[in-house]
Amino acid sequence: MDKKKREKVEVSMGMKVCRVIGVLLLTAAVGYFVWLGDFDSKGIVGYVDDCFVFMAAYMFTRGSFQRPERRYIRRQLYMLSSLFALLALCWIIMLALVK
Repeated sequence: MDKKKREKVEVSMGMKVCRVIGVLLLTAAVGYFVWLGDFDSKGIVGYVDDCFVFMAAYMFTRGSFQRPERRYIRRQLYMLSSLFALLALCWIIMLALVK
């Protein structure tokens, strides 16, 4: 069987910037996870926002490191990242308002 010859595609400057931003967001999400000033005093419900924040950063980073040919997959990962970020924002607001 013939193997497909893979041509290397140049990564655009915008994708390189997205990769740097993704790594910084992932580092910030891990920092948020270990930060003591969080809403984690409300039991297991307090850890859900940490999960949403981490998954939003992870999905964005994973989408940024997709090969340039996989635009559809990258777009789906960015959409999932947006969804997790929105859920995290709603959950943090809910935890802040509920006493």
